[in-house]
Amino acid sequence: MKFRIINLSDGYQKDCSFQNLSTSLSSNCIILRFKEEGFESIGLVTHQTLVFFAVEFANYALQNYTKKILPEAQTCIDLTRKWLEDQSSVSEEQIRTAAAYTANYAAADAAYAAADAAHAARSAAHATTYADVAADRAARSAGKNKLIEQNRQATFILNFFGAE
Repeated sequence: MKFRIINLSDGYQKDCSFQNLSTSLSSNCIILRFKEEGFESIGLVTHQTLVFFAVEFANYALQNYTKKILPEAQTCIDLTRKWLEDQSSVSEEQIRTAAAYTANYAAADAAYAAADAAHAARSAAHATTYADVAADRAARSAGKNKLIEQNRQATFILNFFGAE
């Protein structure tokens, strides 16, 4: 399965495979799926959608691929989810502090993914980079099952848009 990602801000287009879908998204982009006779529109990815994907991938990695409990990473995920519900409920300083603490004290790919998701929330200008890195780190935390995790992430995205 192939996709085309079109950034609506600058018109940049790139094609990607199913397994690379989660690391190919950008804020303010549209996902198209190649069909025999053209394209099928899957959905629009906003800044908040990108952060939602990043935090969900980080949470899944934290719950399924880490060997020990990482409360710092869970706090970071919880703050980012709170931000998704109401952006005024969490200050930029709270998110920055939680992300920095998580990255410094919980050295695991799942924890770094949580920190990157939080950074994506606080920085609209750099959300694409942070969200891509969060998805990649979440997949890397699966170790030898990285490809399975990348496919799970792509399926999650398609399910989110109701386009299995």
